[in-house]
Amino acid sequence: MTRCNFNLLTKKISLMKRRHFLQHSLLATSAIDLPAEALTLRPTKGISLKDGESRNSEKIVLAGTPLDFKVLSEDTGGDMAVFVSSNNRRGSGPPLHVHQNMDEFFCVLEGEFLFQVGNEKTRLKAGDTMFVARTVPHGFDCVSSQPGKLLVTVQPAGDMESFFRQLGKLLPEKGAPDLKAMGKLYQAHDSAIVGPPIAE
Repeated sequence: MTRCNFNLLTKKISLMKRRHFLQHSLLATSAIDLPAEALTLRPTKGISLKDGESRNSEKIVLAGTPLDFKVLSEDTGGDMAVFVSSNNRRGSGPPLHVHQNMDEFFCVLEGEFLFQVGNEKTRLKAGDTMFVARTVPHGFDCVSSQPGKLLVTVQPAGDMESFFRQLGKLLPEKGAPDLKAMGKLYQAHDSAIVGPPIAE
């Protein structure tokens, strides 16, 4: 057999193996038994929103800080939600708190933030990220002179939109919040306030 024929034979075998692999992969994928809910609750098209827009045009505001939900828990069957928190001003961060069943991922879009995760404090600037695992106490505050903006992902989402809707009613733009009612709200959502807002 000439080298040319040998090379052609090798290519044919390689193509046959690749086709065999793809056919079996596709069959295996179609055989996965996904729950009907996982298929019906997901949108069949992409979700695209402009800066400042929120899903279903709903505006949730926490003491002057708007939350624009980009992906709702109902879009993912409760697996994940994504929102942008803008106009974060110095001193407007949440109290030190913990979530029992939810992980959070933060990406700083504008400004500078101080995060506390456990006992460790970290300063983050635009483009920096922070992952906070469930059961770990955490909090953050904007520390830049200009308001900051965060992209936040929560997983699983549960009913976080409901939590923030109710929290918005307890956080006036001016004046002190109702800390007792806040504590009850956190508890109702498998979370707890474990300390005051963080400071530099």
